Amino acid sequence: MPIGPSLKGVRLASLCGSIKPHFSGTEDYHTALLEALGGRGLEVEVIDRASWTLSGLPGLFRRVRRARPDAILVQYPTDAFARTLSIHAFALLQRSAPLVVTLHEFVAAHWLRRLSLGVLLARATTVVITAADEASQLCAWYPWLRPRVRVIPIGANTPQRTWRPAKRRKVVYFGQIRPEKGLEEFMAVQERMAAAGTDASFAIIGSYVPLFASYYNQIAGLAHERSIEIMTGLSPDAVADRLSEATLALLPYPDGASMRRSSLLAAAMCGVPIVTRTGSATPPELAALLEPAAGTAKMAALVASYLENPAALEAAHERSCQLAAMVSWDAIAAEYAAIITAATAGSRVRPDAPRPDAPRQVRGRDAAPGGAGPGRASMRASMTPRMSIAAAGPRAARNMIK
Repeated sequence: MPIGPSLKGVRLASLCGSIKPHFSGTEDYHTALLEALGGRGLEVEVIDRASWTLSGLPGLFRRVRRARPDAILVQYPTDAFARTLSIHAFALLQRSAPLVVTLHEFVAAHWLRRLSLGVLLARATTVVITAADEASQLCAWYPWLRPRVRVIPIGANTPQRTWRPAKRRKVVYFGQIRPEKGLEEFMAVQERMAAAGTDASFAIIGSYVPLFASYYNQIAGLAHERSIEIMTGLSPDAVADRLSEATLALLPYPDGASMRRSSLLAAAMCGVPIVTRTGSATPPELAALLEPAAGTAKMAALVASYLENPAALEAAHERSCQLAAMVSWDAIAAEYAAIITAATAGSRVRPDAPRPDAPRQVRGRDAAPGGAGPGRASMRASMTPRMSIAAAGPRAARNMIK
């Protein structure tokens, strides 16, 4: 039975956007989260648009109002939203329901995007952020947000598998094929080890990002020259199968491993030994499960030592299993359930506590900003008896007094 509060009868409008058939880590997170929340009885309407431009804003408002949500959840940034400011305008102007925003990136964001967050988050009842260091930086920019910020680590988007490495030793990279993901260092380690005569093969399991098509072509060209296999467009199940067959995963994140790295968690869910680097964003509980290496030479040496030492490889596998045990979508859903319950408290009639005589729930333009308190219609419905009688006329007044 799921831990935490039930969401039976609660309606959620969820905005993330989709770039299918292309891969999006944020979209995968969104899908897994809604599946976990659905197990608690939450009724979800996923709001998607062919275009998220400002010109489509009126249609977005209409679509959300039709959903009649008790709460609204927005993921940001996402590949579908890209650089548009329409989601900022929606968050600032909507009056349909309390707003919860999951912020997936702050430290790495351009300063202009950081500035724009003041608008996006201005009326959010809760801002969920996926790492403590990200929350600290966000609150340094926007101190007034501090009481509303909650840190909830991401979960793994990839199914769990038993680690069964193939006979031929293979080193894999997993993640989006785009800049600042460590692919250059992965290629450099492969080049160094090939020169040293390793018999291990190297492979890239990734996703093509249209915005970085030229970068993908560059990596693909180098991979072809060096006989590095590239696998793209795989389903989550296929990704898990390929990861579970790898001898180890080489994930040289430029800014270090953190709990918001879905590719790291995916490798752990498959029990794959992991070689990576740590940084300021690496929490102590994660650092304790890693044997980090900084720089191409040290990273290549660590990979080689794992490949030649079965005992060290098995120990690294055990650490990956411990990391996988720390990632639970049920626990993540429980925290979101508590947030949604708090956000909707007082703005909806709970199914387990009906009040037939209560004023109808107000939505749309009659609702108060952010769902915090009564709107114009609910204020009219809760007038004092004296005011209501005076406005009703003599005959109605007599009937009301009886």
